[in-house]
Amino acid sequence: MKYTLPPLSMTTTNPAQYLKKGKPVVIPGFGVRIEVYLPQSQMKGVLNQPEDVLDMEQAFAEVDQVRWSLGHDKYVVDAWQGLVVKYDLNRAIEIIANNMKDELHEVFDEQFGTDTENWKRIDLTKTVKTIVAQAASRFTVGLPLCRNKEYLQLALETNDLFIMNAGLTGGLPRILQPITGTLFGQIVKTKVNKMKKWIIPLLKHRFDRINNHPDEPQPQDQVQMMINYALRHRQHEVNDMESLARRVVAQNFGSIHNTQIQVVNLFLNVLGSDAEFNTIATLRDEMDRILGTDDSVNWTKGGIQAMTRADSVARESIRLCSFGGRAVFRKVMIDDFKTEDGHHVPKGSIISFMGHPAQTDNELYEDGLKYDPFRFSRVRETAANRDEKAPPVTFVTTSPEFLTFGHGKHACPGRFLIDFEMKMILAYALRNYDLKFADEYEGKRPPNYWIAEANNPPSGVQIMVKRRERT
Repeated sequence: MKYTLPPLSMTTTNPAQYLKKGKPVVIPGFGVRIEVYLPQSQMKGVLNQPEDVLDMEQAFAEVDQVRWSLGHDKYVVDAWQGLVVKYDLNRAIEIIANNMKDELHEVFDEQFGTDTENWKRIDLTKTVKTIVAQAASRFTVGLPLCRNKEYLQLALETNDLFIMNAGLTGGLPRILQPITGTLFGQIVKTKVNKMKKWIIPLLKHRFDRINNHPDEPQPQDQVQMMINYALRHRQHEVNDMESLARRVVAQNFGSIHNTQIQVVNLFLNVLGSDAEFNTIATLRDEMDRILGTDDSVNWTKGGIQAMTRADSVARESIRLCSFGGRAVFRKVMIDDFKTEDGHHVPKGSIISFMGHPAQTDNELYEDGLKYDPFRFSRVRETAANRDEKAPPVTFVTTSPEFLTFGHGKHACPGRFLIDFEMKMILAYALRNYDLKFADEYEGKRPPNYWIAEANNPPSGVQIMVKRRERT
């Protein structure tokens, strides 16, 4: 199963060709800003720069155009709603995972069905969107809101608007950005106002519990983590329900959008590689060995870490199918910044590093455009057989040549939760259902497609599912 390269501006025939030789590349950027791609050899130097020289948050505010979609840059420049995961997740991950396990049982029964006799045809992308939105929301906002269909649909629609605004508004000259930005902002505001009728009462209820029932056990979800963090570190936002609600909306994007894309890719890659690699049976054997043959065993960090083949399948999927073509974004904040090789980069420019060419480089990966599900588990198993330390090739590991989650101290803090989510979704599906492509695909994975530098799974793909009879 081979993958195609992205469009000309992202391929080895253009910037990547120079980057591989250690040369920076200037690209006509979205709007009027200057985009500079740097070679991986200069990443360490960039990561070591202080934020008053190269700023990540300001870069994402520029790229995401969030000042239009959510009305203020602070939801990205001071994105503490996402950072709480970094501080609190490890302590609560197993509780969160097993709450999510209950949610997967609920949503899979509804979306995949319970019929053990007849195959059911589903639209993979639409179905996965629903599954991920509900499962992720179990952690973000908890029960019962995570099962509210209207709320979940609004969250998905708002996420799509964020992407459209970033692409369209960011792609215009600055003089025109207020036109489309204001339009998208009004549409998003309408969606957010509808979502607020659930989010703000939830926030008020949680504050009331803390104030009036401080000894009661707290829910283990992200809203509670956000409230606790705000009480400690963001007192000026504690009584600003509008701001807190918009932070929940922003976090919905962080917890749902990229995960749903990668879960779709994961299903497609597992099904597409099964004929050659016996992927499904191999994964089921590993899952049954570690989790047992029924669904009563709780998920643990140790169990997740032991699933080396599922980890490999997922890492290989994000290696080939990262949604964004670039990572490690930084905005130049000073007038006289120069690259390591002496090139002057103007203030306000966006610096970044290309991920896809490195992640598909045949010099780093044998047959780099081929999906090989057990590429990374073979490496780890070989090291274990030789009683050697395995190289860092787990799902959550980053490097200058593996940028799906960024790299350095600002690497995505939510990747550890995504690791749990993707493996839990895959395990639930494979252990409880038989899956196959619809007949018209003749067992072959339909290819992804690129829009600008976004790597999208094919839309409208139909797969067949049937509940397995398990003893």
